[in-house]
Amino acid sequence: MKRWKKLASGLALAAAIISSSGCATTEYVYVAEPLPLPDRPALPRIAASDLECLTDEAYERLVERDALQDTHIERLKAIIESTHQPGESEGRFQIWRP
Repeated sequence: MKRWKKLASGLALAAAIISSSGCATTEYVYVAEPLPLPDRPALPRIAASDLECLTDEAYERLVERDALQDTHIERLKAIIESTHQPGESEGRFQIWRP
């Protein structure tokens, strides 16, 4: 009789463990660390006399290229700084819950 009680209680325990583990849910928490903002490089200076040999069209393309690069740099800087936004945080990390 004791043997059947042990067997029955063992089966009941195994059934309880198996059935309860199927109901467990997993919550994913994404932790984003703020991205570091790199230092801007020191760009070399170009004297106006060095640009005199350029045609007007080449000079305009050079100015347009510099303006496009500056715009792109500012966009990338804004993306990096967006990781520094205050939010629900723990320590120095920001928690994102989908």
